[in-house]
Amino acid sequence: MDNKILTVAIDAVRGRSMGNYTAADASDALRNAFIELNGGSTKISPKTFYKGTPLFALVQELIPVIIEEGIKAEGNPLFALVDYKNIAEGDLAEFDIEGDANFVVASVANGIQGVRRQRIVGGDTVKVPTEMKIVRVYENLGRLLAGRIDFNKFVDGVAKAFNEYIVSAAYAALAGITANTYNLNSTYVKSGSMDAEALLELVNHVEAATGKKAAIIGTKTAVRKLGSEVTYSAEQNSDLYNKGYIGKFAGTDVIALEQAHIPGTSDFALADDALFVIAADDKPVKVVNEGEGLLIDRDPSANADLTQEYVYGQGIGVGVICAAKLGYWHSIA
Repeated sequence: MDNKILTVAIDAVRGRSMGNYTAADASDALRNAFIELNGGSTKISPKTFYKGTPLFALVQELIPVIIEEGIKAEGNPLFALVDYKNIAEGDLAEFDIEGDANFVVASVANGIQGVRRQRIVGGDTVKVPTEMKIVRVYENLGRLLAGRIDFNKFVDGVAKAFNEYIVSAAYAALAGITANTYNLNSTYVKSGSMDAEALLELVNHVEAATGKKAAIIGTKTAVRKLGSEVTYSAEQNSDLYNKGYIGKFAGTDVIALEQAHIPGTSDFALADDALFVIAADDKPVKVVNEGEGLLIDRDPSANADLTQEYVYGQGIGVGVICAAKLGYWHSIA
């Protein structure tokens, strides 16, 4: 494998400047390099792309970086809530928790949601269990070599499947919080009709308990419900026109999360009638990325039409730790 090409490709994934090259120049250069590694062909073939060939080795090294950068990107809808670890960098898949807390682990696959809870008293170290998740790389890589997509589109396509799983699993864990969740109670978990004074009281409780500035977080549909019974200021009306929701509620920042589908379905992962009140620097969502994944060239004889299929598998773990007080208002009328 050509380490220079790998370095250039990783720099491109991470958005680093490569001299005077534009993003388009870099994409063309990488595509040409990939074609050269593929024996000069723009087509993916079992004769040229298999375990042990330079292009196969390059892609196997590149995909973990693509996934990691996608998880850490500020464009990820959960960026402000995620405490991230890549155990390929030498870390343990563990998080140190101070004081009493409740650890909520989410497992999501093909529309089936299962949430497990673990009570933590007096501080502890908890491990986020991981599960192998699969993404198919054949189509995206073939389109890249054929010049039908650029390198950035290839990167986005590979990262998307993993990011969708992570967002969906994190949402499932957040939605698993109830008034009976350890370290919470009915003061912090509400349901049903909401008014401005009651929501402001919830914000005040969270800030008093944590000593930190809180933010109100929900899907765009959920945060649009804020303040509908009051007269908006000119700035709030501008927010509604430009963003679809007000950016502040009674001086508290409002953050809109992008919706996500439960993998394999058209069902939304997060309820559009729920809001979270979370201390600004608290990151309750814990994500572990086992960066050492495996690219597999599957046996063509397993497919009726003898077509070759390539899949990439990597361990991902997602959980939520309620170490600090947070607010959750669900089933908003």
